[in-house]
Amino acid sequence: MNQRLLSWLMRLYQSPWAALAIAAGFGLIATLNHSPWRDEMNVWLIARDSPTLAALVENIHYDRAHPGLWHLIVAALHTGFGHPLAMQVFHWLLAIGSLTLFWRCSTFSQGQKWLFTFGYLPFYEYSVIARNYAVAMFLLFAICAVWPTRRQAYWPLAGLVALLANSNVYALWMAIAITLTLALELLIEAKRPRPWLDIVGSGLLIMVGCAVSLHFILPPSEVANSALGESFFYFDLDRLLSTIGRFFAGYYTVIPNRKRLLDVVVCTLAAIAAFVLVSLHLIRKPYALTFYLAANGLILGFTYAKFMPRFIRHFGNFYLVLFAALWLAQQFAESAAITRHWPLLERWSARSQRGFRLVLTTVLVVNLVSGLYWFGLDLAVPYSAGRAAAAYIRQADRQTAFMVGSRDAELAPLSGHLGRQIYYPERQDLGSYTLFFKGDRQPVEQAEVLRQVSDLLPTHAEILLVLTDPLTVPAPGLAITPLAAFERSQNETYFLYGVRAEL
Repeated sequence: MNQRLLSWLMRLYQSPWAALAIAAGFGLIATLNHSPWRDEMNVWLIARDSPTLAALVENIHYDRAHPGLWHLIVAALHTGFGHPLAMQVFHWLLAIGSLTLFWRCSTFSQGQKWLFTFGYLPFYEYSVIARNYAVAMFLLFAICAVWPTRRQAYWPLAGLVALLANSNVYALWMAIAITLTLALELLIEAKRPRPWLDIVGSGLLIMVGCAVSLHFILPPSEVANSALGESFFYFDLDRLLSTIGRFFAGYYTVIPNRKRLLDVVVCTLAAIAAFVLVSLHLIRKPYALTFYLAANGLILGFTYAKFMPRFIRHFGNFYLVLFAALWLAQQFAESAAITRHWPLLERWSARSQRGFRLVLTTVLVVNLVSGLYWFGLDLAVPYSAGRAAAAYIRQADRQTAFMVGSRDAELAPLSGHLGRQIYYPERQDLGSYTLFFKGDRQPVEQAEVLRQVSDLLPTHAEILLVLTDPLTVPAPGLAITPLAAFERSQNETYFLYGVRAEL
């Protein structure tokens, strides 16, 4: 019996379809269970409530410095299905598509593929949480999968690179790194016959893709000063260490504590060691090394100069760059183009392989543990209380009540689940989505919220007030009845009140 079980487990381990089926099954369960939070739902609301395609394009331009590919995909899903669950299921399909490419087209070992499959990014963050990062993962893996076709024609690869540039701001840097890698290969292997029409056309396609991406990433001129924020083009040791800490976090899913010097020093040294070991491993694959160095350099530079990310979905791109570089390396023959000029690097590379394998294994194992933990946490604790609050409002037959909600950005899940607009005191008008680069909204305190509620009561017998924090200020002239509180959430919490004029 034990022998049969062992044999069955071995067959399971050796089957790529088993890993994909397990990931797909559990991923679908988590997707259907997942309660979308504000950043997920905001994109859906922009698609739902933009009256025209031109308005949608304009709204994308004012939304959080990301290009518009994911917005357009969500808009198509809204047109075709009309329910935010369609966005979530499509996002899950993207994740499974990425894993399918990884299993079928890469030559990582069986164990590495299993560990990667259930790691934090592919199994949870870029599978369950519906954002534009899953699009980038799928396109990056598709680029790795079709990389050999560049010998016949560049345009399929160029099309994928142009789309990658439009998936998110980090993917733009990866797209530029891939372009630099292709350009270097083309320059060095200039004697190899190439159809120049294909080269020029593909180059123009990538340039147009990057230009469109930058158009949406860079905010409109009238809000550029406030939206872009401060740039760091000077040396700051604390910021440099924080930047390197994000690189460490991309591999090991933990941001070092800036207030603890030992944490910062240990994580900085570990990050540098990992970077050097991977680079030495790639030293005999110069083109893959070019991509690894360029992509990491661009993302690190962007992190230092402009945006210090707080979430794994941002600095997880270092993790994707690592595996894309190793995947690309599998498709090149070894070359002494670098080591023949610096023989010392050859010796270091040979001696560092054990260290590289240790780094890669620890990265995969830590991501596996992190992925399983957060996957389980999402099943146990709602990511947002929006779905539960919306269900209560329907059950209490208050879905048609005039609703006032604050803070506006955090009310996106409610607006999405209820399929309606909410009055936002931050902009003194009905709305659903939030455009952070538009200046028609102002932060408000609870006293100002209640003042606006008082002004609205003469035209509404009762108002359903939804706050993201408990009401703590007095409300003269108002009869306020607490209805429900939804505090069990990883992100948004909601406190519901019925409000009438005091008799």
